[in-house]
Amino acid sequence: MLKKVMLLLCGAAVPLMSVAQTKNSLFTVKITATKMPEMAKIYLLYQVNGKKIIDSAMQTNGLFVFKGNIDRPRYSTLVCDTNNIGLSGMIKKQHDKPDLLRMYTYPGQVVLKTSTPLIADAGFVGKGINADHFKLEQLLSPVYAAIDKISNLAETAHEPKNSPLNIKLDSLNLVKQAIRRKFVIDNPDSFIALVALNDYAGISPDVAVIEPMFNRLSLRLQHTPSGKEFRKFLSDQKALNPGAMAPVFVQNDTAGNPVNLTSFRGKYILIDFWASWCGPCRAANPELVKIYNEFKDRNFTILGISLDGADAKDAWLKAIKNDGLSWPQVSDLKHWENEVAKLYSVRKIPQSFLIDPKGVIIARDIEPNELMKKLKQVLLIK
Repeated sequence: MLKKVMLLLCGAAVPLMSVAQTKNSLFTVKITATKMPEMAKIYLLYQVNGKKIIDSAMQTNGLFVFKGNIDRPRYSTLVCDTNNIGLSGMIKKQHDKPDLLRMYTYPGQVVLKTSTPLIADAGFVGKGINADHFKLEQLLSPVYAAIDKISNLAETAHEPKNSPLNIKLDSLNLVKQAIRRKFVIDNPDSFIALVALNDYAGISPDVAVIEPMFNRLSLRLQHTPSGKEFRKFLSDQKALNPGAMAPVFVQNDTAGNPVNLTSFRGKYILIDFWASWCGPCRAANPELVKIYNEFKDRNFTILGISLDGADAKDAWLKAIKNDGLSWPQVSDLKHWENEVAKLYSVRKIPQSFLIDPKGVIIARDIEPNELMKKLKQVLLIK
């Protein structure tokens, strides 16, 4: 379980954007927990520019304090160790349910209080980002629980897409989206409304639907760096749809040699955004390997772009080897700050773009079976 928490720090979704860039980036997290054992230690985990940050604090008269600098709100995890086994020891006991709480750390002060020995029972003092976050989570939690239950049943039973279980799943996903939409409308000046809108939009949003929702947010929120980034994301969609020229770029491969997208002109190429820590990406790799092996001698190739971080080059190289990815791989090891990912407005992975020999995007976010059909079509294979 805790291992999953560590993976959540990497996440398959783009990390939350900043509400504002402040000159004063100092943060303080204060946790009042008078009923915790004296030897209890609390860890604060978050991520900055692809680097995992792990801080810890011991109590002084029931008060735990974290201080540091942070440039923007970061999705974080508090983990409590009451057995003095350390974070690595807790990770090894991954089948146990850890005592943890997910929250946001941001410039300013975050204050929590728990009246039990558990950090999971802590509540936030005052209003703000975390109060709004938990308000939305409480609305979504029963829907997620139902989705997980039905998803497991459908997967175990190998249900077809039109089965009653999968129809129920579709219905629950609509409920989830309706909750997010209402939250955005009801909380136009909340950072979490922008987060909810980001989730509601997905990786390939219907701009005609999402843009009016964004325009209903407060002007303050729209004009923050986060708001400006989201508006750019929406405008980028038109430039990244099929029929548009694929933005060109240069990025280094695993040996440090520059690879230019234009060097692939004359071939069909799938740009595949992925990372070693991304479970869905790794699960899709065997299908990509099959497709690559079938079409690699027929004017087709793949270019992998990894969103691994600066401290994960070895994990990136290991994943390439273990998954048998024999096509070119590039990365600047900046995690979600990868320059190509930003150029292509990549907000979740896996994500892909199929480009024709002239450099024109002809498909995006295409499933492996659909990619197979598309390649047979454009390569005139019967």
